[in-house]
Amino acid sequence: MISEKAYEILKKRKRKNESFTDVIIRLGTEKGSITKLLESVKSDDFVPISSETARNIEKASKEFRKKFKLRDLKI
Repeated sequence: MISEKAYEILKKRKRKNESFTDVIIRLGTEKGSITKLLESVKSDDFVPISSETARNIEKASKEFRKKFKLRDLKI
């Protein structure tokens, strides 16, 4: 479970047709984004995500990396 503040931050960063898992993965893969993400959710009422949610995020991240393919560009 995450805090209401963390949820609102993720909700604001969520793009159309993007799941919250997608948002977390996108933010987690941007340069320096982990620090930015952690800073944005720091508060006294922050509640860490559940172990189950963490496992689901990790699973989604691994699936994304397995399916990710670089495209050949012909110039």
